[in-house]
Amino acid sequence: MRHLEELTRFSRLLLAIALAGGVVASVGGCTSASTKGQKQVQGFTKTRQMLNESTAQANATIVALNDVRRVPAELMGDAFAHYKKSVGKLEEQATDAKRHAQAMKEQSDDHIRAWQEEMKSISDPAIKASLESRRNAVKSNFALIQMYSEDVRKAYEPFLSGNKQMVQALSIELSPATVASLSESIDRVTKDGVALRQKITLRQHALNNVANGLSPIGP
Repeated sequence: MRHLEELTRFSRLLLAIALAGGVVASVGGCTSASTKGQKQVQGFTKTRQMLNESTAQANATIVALNDVRRVPAELMGDAFAHYKKSVGKLEEQATDAKRHAQAMKEQSDDHIRAWQEEMKSISDPAIKASLESRRNAVKSNFALIQMYSEDVRKAYEPFLSGNKQMVQALSIELSPATVASLSESIDRVTKDGVALRQKITLRQHALNNVANGLSPIGP
């Protein structure tokens, strides 16, 4: 039982390393062991929540943009106000994605070293062999997670830029004629949003694989 508990604890530690999620500040009064575990779980939860919110916001922005094109002229003002607000939220998430991708680059070595240091306290040969085998995959798995994170960050750029320019154009003149003239641009921005959503889905899939003890790209 003790060996199983040790293996479970280190499996969770490996998960935290691979996901490199944001670490939430510890709550006062917790022991050091429970605080470490809480940080790991919260980091994983935060990463998944961030991706879910990113997908939802990309969808919301696509819908809001196309609503400006679909609504009657008398409702166009309200639709544009809602779209503009959605673009503001999208920009916040793009900033978060950029910060997260950068943090993964900066913290990867520290996370891997911490895991390897923790391994030194394992004395059981079978457990140690299993952990050493998994350790060899940490860097490659982490590199793949970083790649997916960078893909998401890059996919935000054209989608955000297109939406910001669309807001600027419609702020100059909001009318059915202006919207009609921007139809091809709206289609292009929508396509960029779909591409972003696909990149986010790929990253979600990679994280789910790691959570299940698999390679980010699957078995």
